[in-house]
Formats: sequence, C-alpha cells, structure tokens
Amino acid sequence: MAEDIGEQIKVKAAAFSAFSIACDESTDISDSAQLLVFLRGVNEDFEVTQELAGTETVSGTTKGEDLFLAVEHLLKKNELKWKNMAGITTDGAPAMVGKKCGLATLVSQKVHECGGKVVKYHCIVHQEQLCAKSIGLVDVMREVVKIVNNIRSKALTHRQFKALLDEMDAQYGDVLYHQEVRWLSRGKVLKRFFDLRDEIRAFKESKNSNFQVPMDQKWLSDLAFLVDITELLNVLNVQLQIITQLFDHVKAFKQKLLLLKRHLSAGILAHFPCLKEAGMMKEKLPEYDAVLSNLIQEFDRRFEDFRNSAADFELFSQPFTISVDTVSDDLQMELIDLQCDSELKHKFRSQPLIDFYKCVPANWYPKMCKQAQVMLSLFGSTYICEQTFSLMNLNKCKLRSSLTDSHLHNVLTLSVSQLQPNLEKLLKNKDQLHVSH
Repeated sequence: MAEDIGEQIKVKAAAFSAFSIACDESTDISDSAQLLVFLRGVNEDFEVTQELAGTETVSGTTKGEDLFLAVEHLLKKNELKWKNMAGITTDGAPAMVGKKCGLATLVSQKVHECGGKVVKYHCIVHQEQLCAKSIGLVDVMREVVKIVNNIRSKALTHRQFKALLDEMDAQYGDVLYHQEVRWLSRGKVLKRFFDLRDEIRAFKESKNSNFQVPMDQKWLSDLAFLVDITELLNVLNVQLQIITQLFDHVKAFKQKLLLLKRHLSAGILAHFPCLKEAGMMKEKLPEYDAVLSNLIQEFDRRFEDFRNSAADFELFSQPFTISVDTVSDDLQMELIDLQCDSELKHKFRSQPLIDFYKCVPANWYPKMCKQAQVMLSLFGSTYICEQTFSLMNLNKCKLRSSLTDSHLHNVLTLSVSQLQPNLEKLLKNKDQLHVSH
C-alpha cells in the first residue's frame, strides 16, 4: 500500500510547477540517524499536495554533505526537478543551516545551478522557542519543576495529593510534568501550578513534606509574570500553521509585546491577569521591563529571514493594496493589470485566497500565478517532521527495535499520507486471493 501511495506521489509530482521541502533529522531507538523529508507541491490548477517524500537512514556521519546526498536521492526517487524547488525549511542544527556546508546552502547551490531560485527558512516554531528561552526567570521555572517532580515521582505522595485536590474541589485534578522537548509544555505546567498554588501549599503543610514551596510575594509575582508571557507564547505557537499567515502572526505578537511594555511601565495590568491576581511589586518593574525588551530584540534578530520575505507575503495575500513600487520589476506590469481588473477584485473580496488564485487567468497573469504557486508551496516550520518523529518512536520502540528501515518508511507513509491506496488495483494484481479459514 505504501508503494502505491509512492506511485501516486510521483504522478502528482510530475505536474508540480513549484514545490518545497521540510527536513529534520533524529535518531531512532537503535541509534540510527533518520532524515525525514516532507514535500509540498502546487500544480498549475493550484492544487496543493503535502506528503512524506521519504525517510533516509544516514550511515556514519550526519554532516551537511551526507544529508544533501540523502535529499538528492529522495528527489530522484520521486522524479522531482531541482529547478522547480522554491524553498527549504530546516531546524537550526549546524548541519542544516551552516553557511558553507549546511544542507540548506548545498540545496540552494544545486537549485541555482539548475536555473532555479530557492528561499531558505529556519523553522519559525523553533525560532519562537529560542526566543521564549530568552525570557529568563529560570529560578522560578526550576522551583516549579522541582516541586512538581517531588509530588509526582512518588506514588504514595502523588495519590495523596490528588485525593487532597478532590477534597478541596480544586479546579484541576493533578499537576503536569514539564518536558523540555514539548514546546507547549512550559506554559501549561506554569499555568496549572499557578492555579493550584494554594492547594500545593496546603498539601505541603498537611503532610510535613520535605520540599519547600516558595510563596513569598516576590516569587509569586515572578511566577505570575512568567505565566502571563508564556500564555501569549503558547497562543502564538498554535497560530504558526499556515505559511502566508506566519509572518502576520509574528508581527502581531511583536506589537502585543510593545503594548505590554507600555502598559507595564504605566502600571496597567489589563493584559496581565495572573500578575494582577497575585499582586505586582513595584520594585520588580525594571526587571520585567528588561525581560520584555530582551524578548522584542530576540524576535527582531531571529525572524530576519522571514522579514526579508515580507514583500512577497504581502504581494500574495494583498495583491490589490500593495504598492507596485515595492515588488520586483518583472511583476510590476502584471500587477498593475491585476489591480485594475474590477472582476478579479470582486472575486478577491468574496472568495478564500486559494480559490481567488484559481480564478486568475494564467495566460494573462503567468508571473503572478507562478509567484502565488511558489508562496503556497512554502513550509513555515518543521512541525510536521516533529509529529512524524513521534510516530516513529511509537512504532520503532524497544519491543520493535529490529524494524527494518524500509518497513519503518512504509509505516510512516501510511500513517501521515493524505492519499488513499488503490486497494482495488492492488487486489487485482494478486495472483490468488487468500481467504481466512
């Protein structure tokens, strides 16, 4: 069935006018390096196909050159043309983003040699997480994790704590573990801890537990501030799904940070619900102001590559309002014709963006259509790779560590594919039908 889906991908790939790839590498339970490559392609009818191009087991080193050879093999296997590649999105590992020998650089050079042009993106979700780590207040997070682990690591203590929450009719039935690799974990753990702070303190006093629960006003103020900021970061994380909206969400988040900074300086806590509940200490204002300033600077620095493509995002999403002078020379004449087309302007206002571009005549606006197809093909993050690695770890576990690479690839293909295998065709190709006894 996986082979049939692979054949369907080849058929669709032959019609792509533009495609992009998202790549990530991880090790499985047997310490084999697995490279995942996802493909998103768009044909001339603006039909979008997103599929797993393949998995490659990288033997020996996992340098940029090794990863490039694996990607090259997968593109050849799926009969994809280098010149049609529009973008590559990776995480921030040196083997991926190295300026001289990183995978993204080598792919860009290959596409250029074949007459194409590719944009390189560092996964926006990964960028956001690096920004989140700049928040600081590590002492608060360390204390929260220590207390939670103390409660949950011992079965008896954990049962007694849950029984206490039930007796006190608490809002939640338990505290959450913090997992560094899960990007929503930090905010959820902090919020749950803050909501159960009174119950945790009561449990500590009733059981004479050996862990300390710092509940002084200064520590509570830091905890509440951290909860409010990580809540905003969690909302941003959930929004980072569609490439054409990614940069808009990041810009909006920066404006929210600037608003929070102004409000905080004025002592307004309208957008700091937890800090308002806990009570802010005025002497902490400079520290919180510095945290917000640092976070704003990190966003400006880390999202530079997306900001460089801001004009392309705007052209794609707002073709009738963008200034002609801000787009490339080869698109200006077509853009003027498009902006003066009242019929298309009406369709743009009344239809979803993809449906609108399906209505744009390719024979009249070939370059505008090509630009739109490129934008639709781009990946903004490697989030889908992270999801698939979770599936890989579920399927190739300690009890199934001898699973072969080809079998693993087939399992992952069937798990994540949006295509359906042609069962009727597969059954007809069988020499004999084996019925159950």
